[in-house]
Amino acid sequence: MEIWLKQGKEKYRFAVLPPEYEVTSESNNTQVVVNSLGEINLLGKRKLKTVSFSSFFPKNVYNFCEYRRFPTPKESVKKIEKMKNKGVLHLTMTGTPVNMDCTIENFTWGENDSTKDINFSLEFKEYRKVKTKKKKKKEKVTKKMTAPITQRTCEELEGTIYTIKKGDDLFKISKTMTGSTANWLALYEQNKDIIGDNPKALFPGQRLVVRL
Repeated sequence: MEIWLKQGKEKYRFAVLPPEYEVTSESNNTQVVVNSLGEINLLGKRKLKTVSFSSFFPKNVYNFCEYRRFPTPKESVKKIEKMKNKGVLHLTMTGTPVNMDCTIENFTWGENDSTKDINFSLEFKEYRKVKTKKKKKKEKVTKKMTAPITQRTCEELEGTIYTIKKGDDLFKISKTMTGSTANWLALYEQNKDIIGDNPKALFPGQRLVVRL
């Protein structure tokens, strides 16, 4: 068996394997009492798993060490403290079902003899990422307000088209088309864009609109 801690690019392998390890897996069940049934168990979701073990960081190379070029006890303590403070890491114990993201919940260490070995106890708690469903943003539908179609209050009269002949003037045209020479000025105003600034400047072939 090998025990590894991995956190990003950082890795740590324990040189001395623990004599035993413990995995705790619990469920968040609730017990209630129903008058007609007595105590019943309401099943809940599982709790986070915990893994714990104890061993020591060796100062010297012993024949039971897993490998030889391991960090010193002080370096090991410093590295694990750093991982603990940084947060989530990955614990792998080969040959066992333990292979999970976790946090270090408890790290106890110290010396109890003159070997300079450092004894320690570690407790890990499973880390589960919270998956949240992203709510789809509701697209705001903006309705364009269009003005209602209304009927015209008064219909625009197209009028009568009169083509100017040689010898015509506004007095004559007004008399012919409206029955009175007095309407010549109104006739001129209606067709000023055609006639121009001079009401006497009429040319054969010009077409006037008569709305009188």
